[in-house]
Amino acid sequence: MEYRKLVCELDDHIGSILERQITDTAHHHCGGFVDADRLAGTQGVSAVASLGYAYLLSESRHHRSVELLERILLAADFARRQRRPSGCFDLLSTNFDSAPDTAFTVGAIAPVVVEARRHTDDEGSRAIAEALGELVQTAAPGMMAGGFHTPNHRWVLVAALVQAQMLYPELEVLPVVEAYLGEGIDINADGEYIERSTGTYNAIVNRALIRIAQVLTRPELLEPVRRNLDLSFHLLHADATVVTSISKRQDRGTRVVPRGLADGYHAMAHIDGSGFYAGVAAWLTADGGGLVCLPNYILNPQWRDEAVYPEPPPPSYNRVYPVSGLWRVRREQVSATAAAGLTAPFSAVSGAAELTAVKASSTFFATGQFVGEDFAATDTGVRMRHRGRNSIYPEHDYRGGIYWLPIDEAVDADNWREVRGRRETYALPPLEVALEIAAVAGGFDLHWRTTGGVDGVPFQIECVFAPGGIFETETALVEGTAGQTAFLKSGYGLYRVGADAIRIGPGAFAHAMWKMRNSEVDAGGYRVLIALMAPAEHTLEIRCGRWSDAAGGWCQD
Repeated sequence: MEYRKLVCELDDHIGSILERQITDTAHHHCGGFVDADRLAGTQGVSAVASLGYAYLLSESRHHRSVELLERILLAADFARRQRRPSGCFDLLSTNFDSAPDTAFTVGAIAPVVVEARRHTDDEGSRAIAEALGELVQTAAPGMMAGGFHTPNHRWVLVAALVQAQMLYPELEVLPVVEAYLGEGIDINADGEYIERSTGTYNAIVNRALIRIAQVLTRPELLEPVRRNLDLSFHLLHADATVVTSISKRQDRGTRVVPRGLADGYHAMAHIDGSGFYAGVAAWLTADGGGLVCLPNYILNPQWRDEAVYPEPPPPSYNRVYPVSGLWRVRREQVSATAAAGLTAPFSAVSGAAELTAVKASSTFFATGQFVGEDFAATDTGVRMRHRGRNSIYPEHDYRGGIYWLPIDEAVDADNWREVRGRRETYALPPLEVALEIAAVAGGFDLHWRTTGGVDGVPFQIECVFAPGGIFETETALVEGTAGQTAFLKSGYGLYRVGADAIRIGPGAFAHAMWKMRNSEVDAGGYRVLIALMAPAEHTLEIRCGRWSDAAGGWCQD
């Protein structure tokens, strides 16, 4: 992550930013940056940071460009005209007069002010420091008074406030800062923040905590960052994409390379002198996206000439995170995830072939969709159990099959739910499902076993593949199209994308429920169903390997 290479990348990026800026002086939003929704909101002023770096850094080919200076000042003037009386900005897609969204913008432009103040010999640099600094200074009262929505907002606000005070010591932000920090950092012993947002918000929290720690000289705030970075590495697949099935935010289910994490790894590589962190940062940005690390060099100029040599991250591991209910295994190109608390307790990747979810469900009332509980490590993997809770009726912790009995009360539409929780019930025992997952040669065994309930309940194991591959059995060859479903009636099925393949089986065909009631049907994937009847005991074998027509077909890793 060389400083000068990042400046070159910055230079290549400038043209696309300038194209988005409105320069018509008669336009109401002159100086704003147009986003994908064709809107020019004040929160978009964050884009001015790249223009500022290009103007200020001597290594840039745009160094002290008159055009860039004009564009920067135009953007600052736009922000002054459009900001709310509180000094805060809007996020037009959802938040208005928003302290946290203002904090994101302050976090982007404050380092520009820091760098501009270093160039006192240049009138343009002084103008940038004054224009953008005024936005930071006037935003501070609004950020102190305004609140937040999501857990990460707190740390973004604190980071923005301490950076504002660093630039303007007269700002009295510390009472608010201490109030937020007094809540404690929302991280568990495994290194997970509350939002579990591996694709987006974990990176934002790490970035904020690093800046707070450096400005306030509180190195203890770096400890949660280290824990989260260590966990995040173990959630990366061989292609540097990350497990997002555990996220509680909008990144859930996406397949992304979390380049936003790179600046956290990069900063901690310098702070700790860690070749491992440097190696992960380099891996995440191997195909671009390194500009996220440039503010590290702005805020820590001594790093520009310091080299932390990257070490190749280990390609294989087996880690259990008991507090989070996670198990992660990687063997070179193959990786797998087991997770408690989700309707998709298992997933696996073999190169380009992706088994996005293995699920299980039954028709036993509204209790059938498997969600893992009682997560525990075993010698070869992990085990979980589904207790048969009925989540449709929240007024009581119902388990199993429930029928309600008459009650000596008046019942109407307004009190129906309230009264229902007081009724006596006729109950059937819960249908529990145990799942034990074991790492074996070439893949994984998932052993399912039902207990309780009643006999003769339809049950299914559902394997969901990312669309775009080919599914092959002994007698069929079909395209793996999104929204399509197949039954694996017997034997084994092979799903392949190019030369990468995942084999599943054996199949079973005790019923033909294409969309089992109360199950979770994923219309975005290619579904393969194994149909059973409870009581059921079935071991799903998942094997990862390669496919070659020239070599005669399937070759297990």
